[in-house]
Amino acid sequence: MPKNKVEEIYKELQNILYKLIPEKWESMYLYASVINGRGEMFFYYFPKKTILKPKPINCYEIAKRFGINEDEYNMALSSLYEKIKELNKLAIRKWSNITISIVNCLFTIEYNYNDIIHSIYTDEERRVFWEYKYLKVPLDSMSKKNQNIVKNFQYEGNIPPFVHTEGIYIQKNNTNEKIKNELSNIVKIKEEEQKEKIEKESLKVRNQILKC
Repeated sequence: MPKNKVEEIYKELQNILYKLIPEKWESMYLYASVINGRGEMFFYYFPKKTILKPKPINCYEIAKRFGINEDEYNMALSSLYEKIKELNKLAIRKWSNITISIVNCLFTIEYNYNDIIHSIYTDEERRVFWEYKYLKVPLDSMSKKNQNIVKNFQYEGNIPPFVHTEGIYIQKNNTNEKIKNELSNIVKIKEEEQKEKIEKESLKVRNQILKC
């Protein structure tokens, strides 16, 4: 992959993630899959430690939890996933899914090359194991079915995962008001990109008509 472009995307991913979490936090774990340009994405973060042990917060609960406009927040999540798909396009050896973590000021990205389409595991089964591995969900808190999934889970694929770790580019804690403003900026940028794309397509069609 082109090193400079990949480093730029890493930086953009970190910036978006910090803007998406509106409170102080200890660690963040993201999963995303990309197969033929489509897939899924979700992330969890652990709030700053208090007296009680913090529980992981699902990214799709954040908007409601902090009174943020859900449409704008979902648009920002979409922007994050577009960056991940861009990372996949740059890869010479296509990966199927990644896990991104930010812990102790370190940004780590794990590339996996297992065949998700022909996997013996469902998306939900992979998620159960992922949550056990990265979120440290206790086995005894799981159903018997999920415990068996975790105990018998095996990595599929001939290529072992590739792990890259580096220091974070940016670290800041956003107030609720700041994140609303920053999300609006992300939405505006995405809307401008979509508008530009439509204009280009329209110009292409007009040029084709003129040639006829």
